Amino acid sequence: MMHAARQALEYAAAQLGFSALGIAPAHADQGSYLSDWLAQGQHADMEWMLRHLPARLNPELVLPGVRSVVILTYDYPRTDSRKSPGTIARYAQGEDYHKLLAHKLADLDETLSFYGGTQRCFTDSGPVSERFFAARAGLGWIGRNGLLIRPQGGSYCFLAGILTTLELPYDSPIPNRCGNCRRCEQACPTKALKNGACDARRCLSYWTIEAHNDMPPDIRAAQGEHLYGCDTCQEVCPWNRIRPHEKSRRIDPHLLMPAPLSSMQLQEFRSLTGSDFEHLFTGSPIRRIGLAHLSSNAEGISPHKQSLSPGST
Repeated sequence: MMHAARQALEYAAAQLGFSALGIAPAHADQGSYLSDWLAQGQHADMEWMLRHLPARLNPELVLPGVRSVVILTYDYPRTDSRKSPGTIARYAQGEDYHKLLAHKLADLDETLSFYGGTQRCFTDSGPVSERFFAARAGLGWIGRNGLLIRPQGGSYCFLAGILTTLELPYDSPIPNRCGNCRRCEQACPTKALKNGACDARRCLSYWTIEAHNDMPPDIRAAQGEHLYGCDTCQEVCPWNRIRPHEKSRRIDPHLLMPAPLSSMQLQEFRSLTGSDFEHLFTGSPIRRIGLAHLSSNAEGISPHKQSLSPGST
């Protein structure tokens, strides 16, 4: 029966546009990586990560009776649609993925409920170590940039997770295929990557999105053209090259950048009013950082930095 449940889940996920699905045992040993990373303070001021650590390490605290963790990938564009200075991380160029995927996960929840399961669903929105379980479920491996890298499709994807009380057939991990490559570490504008970990205290994605304090001078000096987020470590990764057979890969049109944002000049970002901001970014993940933070990011991009942007490829 559980094989039938998995088959039904895989069929429904494919129909909903998910690019892959893997299943891992909920109580797989996560080791000390996350605990060590937090103990070293590499989470910066994202204290919610520390508060939710027990639940991340023990899914039983999130869903009592949980047996399986289903991880799904949903691709977003690998090409940059911005035509003007001021780069925006590719994942944020379209609509907010949290809302987009929440509806799809609700359908999959219903599928598993038919087979008697109780579920909790997440898309980067709950205390679940999605990357760990994605690697454990054989969807890819954790690269030196700390991201899940897939042999087909690279790292440009969202991860969605379903905790379920069903004991579904599990998948096996695959080997790490980064080899001796360190392009991501070498290309990182602020040298935030080291030994397979990203130190948020130095990461441009953290400072242009999550931070509540002013960007330190040394980070500001390395900001380059980064307006929201940073894809440099993904841009240089060989696994993210678009191979001939992947050119027809389907991308949800909701994740494509709207034309006004694509052509918007940097000075226009600097002069946005509150109503302009709301109109432009309603339904976008960029909205959550607010006008003041976005304006500060825009002010930090000087003409000199634009010509020397370390993330330009």
